[in-house]
Amino acid sequence: MSSLPRKAAPANVIGPQFRTHRVEAGLTQKELAELCQRKGLNLTRGTLAKMESGARFVKACGLFIIAKVLNVPLERFYPPGFGRG
Repeated sequence: MSSLPRKAAPANVIGPQFRTHRVEAGLTQKELAELCQRKGLNLTRGTLAKMESGARFVKACGLFIIAKVLNVPLERFYPPGFGRG
């Protein structure tokens, strides 16, 4: 087995950003999940927790709805320099 660090998978990069922006918006996981459900996203608090920890992949439709609910541009979910060279 290699001890070299693996490149971060999209779920491990995007999901933790949800927490940052959710906390900035003053929302709990449950509140954000409920707001997303009103927009048509089948999201539970538990699923959001897994996304925030990087344990669950984030589908494009989920990313769009969460960004809309949090009023955050999509590119803000990626850390600086992600995907560049």
